[in-house]
Amino acid sequence: MLNKVKLTDAEMREFAEVFAYYDYGEEGIGMVPYYPGYPDRTRLVNYLVAMIKTANEYNGIYATSDNKEGIIILTDTMHPYPGVAMLKMMLRMMKALGFKNFSDIIKKFQAGGASLEKTYRDSRKEFVQIELLAVKKEYQGKGFMRPLVETAFEVAKQENLPVIVSTDAKLKKDKYEHIGMKHVNTRALGEKSFMYDLVREADSTIQK
Repeated sequence: MLNKVKLTDAEMREFAEVFAYYDYGEEGIGMVPYYPGYPDRTRLVNYLVAMIKTANEYNGIYATSDNKEGIIILTDTMHPYPGVAMLKMMLRMMKALGFKNFSDIIKKFQAGGASLEKTYRDSRKEFVQIELLAVKKEYQGKGFMRPLVETAFEVAKQENLPVIVSTDAKLKKDKYEHIGMKHVNTRALGEKSFMYDLVREADSTIQK
């Protein structure tokens, strides 16, 4: 399993920019155009920094090495962030986008139907969720995504939980499938804009 790390402010912004400026190719546009200011992505980057900063404060970031070629942020319903952490993150996100824009983004995410996260929460099912995965541009395509995702599998195995992730990029969806996750649902959010839900189920042979 990879080690948890702390990021500097500059590193948090760097990874936010990597995520915000992802190349979707010709098969989609993702959620990026729905964030305020597009095609400028400054407010999207600030929104992502708000998420990363909270994970950084509450020890939720794993990195490929001390060089931090890539990071993964995981949440675990068995060990959730304290309420004050969630409040701080929401306030930071609203500040980054503006209250109305933040509300509009949430509605847009819900437009294509219930996410896997909501379905699991409604059924009171515990899970580990990949909240964000980013590999620095110079290290992309060199195998750094796999150990990050496999760390999520190892974290989930400790409590015999499924791992879930939602992504707005088909290329990422395909990579998650290649590493061992199963695509279970596609939610259409708009023209050429989709969310893909994937899961790696818990090992039913393991006894808790």
